Amino acid sequence: MTRTVAGIDIGNHTTEIVLARIDGDAVTTIAHDQAPTRGRKGSSESLQGAAALLHRIEVSAGVVADELLLSALRPVDTATAPIPPAFSPSSPVRSLRRPDASTPAGTGYGVGQHVRLFDLGVHPVDGPVVVSVDDTIDFEVAAREITSAIERGWQVVGVVVAQDDAVLIRNRIPVEVPVVDEADVAGLAPGALVAVEVVEEGRAYRAMADPIALSAALRLPPESLREVAEFCRELADSAAIAVTPRTGPAVPPAADEDWVDIAVQDGTGNLTVRYTPAEAHAVLRRSAPGRVRGVRLQAVPTASGGLAVHDAFFTDLASIDNRAWLRRGVADAAGTVVALLAADEAADAAAVLTDLTGRPAQTLATEPEAAAWGARTTPGLPAESFVCDIGGGTVDLIGAHRTVVAAGAGESITVAVARVLGIPRALAETVKRTPAVRVEGPHVAHEEDGRRVFLDSPASSDAIGRLCTRGSAGLVPFSNRLAAEEWRSLRLAIKQETVAANIARCLSAFDELPTAMVLAGGGALDDELMRTVGEALRSVSVVVGRANIDGVHGPRFAVARGLVAMYARR
Repeated sequence: MTRTVAGIDIGNHTTEIVLARIDGDAVTTIAHDQAPTRGRKGSSESLQGAAALLHRIEVSAGVVADELLLSALRPVDTATAPIPPAFSPSSPVRSLRRPDASTPAGTGYGVGQHVRLFDLGVHPVDGPVVVSVDDTIDFEVAAREITSAIERGWQVVGVVVAQDDAVLIRNRIPVEVPVVDEADVAGLAPGALVAVEVVEEGRAYRAMADPIALSAALRLPPESLREVAEFCRELADSAAIAVTPRTGPAVPPAADEDWVDIAVQDGTGNLTVRYTPAEAHAVLRRSAPGRVRGVRLQAVPTASGGLAVHDAFFTDLASIDNRAWLRRGVADAAGTVVALLAADEAADAAAVLTDLTGRPAQTLATEPEAAAWGARTTPGLPAESFVCDIGGGTVDLIGAHRTVVAAGAGESITVAVARVLGIPRALAETVKRTPAVRVEGPHVAHEEDGRRVFLDSPASSDAIGRLCTRGSAGLVPFSNRLAAEEWRSLRLAIKQETVAANIARCLSAFDELPTAMVLAGGGALDDELMRTVGEALRSVSVVVGRANIDGVHGPRFAVARGLVAMYARR
C-alpha cells in the first residue's frame, strides 16, 4: 500500500521536514524544506512552527501526508554564564589567587614555607618564608610586622594578602619581594610550601608557569608532572602567581550556590561528586559525554533552580582568546558558553502534533538513530564509517555499536560569537559562517587573506572603517575593532574550542576509531567547521567528510530523511 509520510526533525535551531511517498520499501522524496525553530525545542510553540512548515510544504507540493514521523525531542539550553576560570580539582597543586584579582605589587618570584603574620613574633625559622596576611589585618599593621620580622632575621621572599592591599604593603616594607593580592589564605596550613611570582610590567617571562620549575619548587613527585603541566597552561598570562600543593579535596559548593553534579568512577563504581561550575569546567572537557547528572546555574533561567541533565559542555571564552592570539581589548573574552542537554524528553510531542494537524503522528526513533539512517544514504560512504550529526544544540556521534550524544554544537558557536563581538545572536548566526572584509573606503575593502579589492558598488557610510559580512542586501557591518585577519583567526578558534573540541571529546568514548566519519546536520554546511574538525582529528587519522543525503540533499536533512527510511523498512 502506498502512503505519504512526513519526516519531521524539530531541532534546537531549525526544523526540517521531508515529505515522501512510501511504496513497499521504496522511498520517493516529494518535497523538503526548513524553517527556524520557534521557542524551545519540544515546546508547544516549536510544534506549532513544525505544523505551519508542514502546511506550507503540502500546499506547495499539492500533496497531504497520511502520517507524521518524529524523533524523541530533548532540548538544549545554550547561554553565557559568568563562570571564573579554575583549575582541575584533581590537580596536585592549587592556586591561592582569585582569577579576577588585579593589583599585585613588587616583582620577581620566591618559594618558601608559609608563615602567618601573627606567627612572626617567634624566633625566625631557617630558610625562606612566604608570609600570609588575612582579611582582618590592616595593611599598616601588616607592613610594620613584616618589616620588624625582616630586621630580626626572617628571610621573607614573598607575601600573600587576602585583601587588595598588595601595593600598600609593598610600599611600606624594606625588601623587593612579590606581594600577591586577593589570595585565599584561610585554609593555608603553616609550613606549607608556597610559590609566588609577580611579573615585571612589560615582561612575559613567568618562572612559576614552567611545570618542571614549579614541580621542583614545590617538591612534587615526577608522576604528577602531566597534571602540573595542565595547571600551568592557565598561568601563561597571569600577572601574579601564588601556588601551593593540594593537601585535600576541594570543598563542595553549598546547595544555594551554583553547582554541577558529575558521576566519577572510584574503586566501587560511579560516585556523584558536586563541583563548583569553575571546577566542573576542567572535568567536563576531559570526560566522555553522559556523566553529568544535574546543574544549577543562576545565570541560565532553565537551570536557575537546578536542572537534571544528560550532558553539559563549557567553553571558557578566554581559551578562545588565547588560541587566536588577539590584541588585547578587541574582543570580550570574559565568561563561559554553557550548553545543557536536558535529561528528560519532551512529553506528548506526537500527541500535540496530531491535535494540531489532524493526522496521526508517532515518535519513531531517537535523533541519532534517524540521523544515521539518513546519512548512510551518502554515495561512496565506506562501511563502518561513523556519522556525526551536528545540530544547533547537540553533537550526536553514531558508530557501529555505540552512540554518544553531547551538549554543545552550532548554537555554542553563535553564542560565543555574539559575546566576544558584542552583537545580537541573529547577526552572530550570519557572521559566523563566512569570511568578512574590512571596508577601507567607499570603493576599497581589505580581505581576510590580505588582498585589497574593489567593491562592486559603493559602500554605505556606516560600513566604512568597519568589518563587514556580505549579506543578501549588501555589506552588513558588525565590528570596528577587529582587522579582517584577526576575525578569521578568532572565528576559527571559536569553532575549534566549541564544536571541534566537543567531537574529539565524543570520540574518546569509543574503544576503536573509524577510518572515516561524515558530518551531517546544519553544522556540516559550514566549510570551516569541517576543516577545524578535520584538524582536531589529524592525530588519530580519522578522515572527515560531509554527508550528502540521497546524493542530492547535502548534509542537512539527515534526521528527517532517516525517519522516512526507518518507516519504510518497518
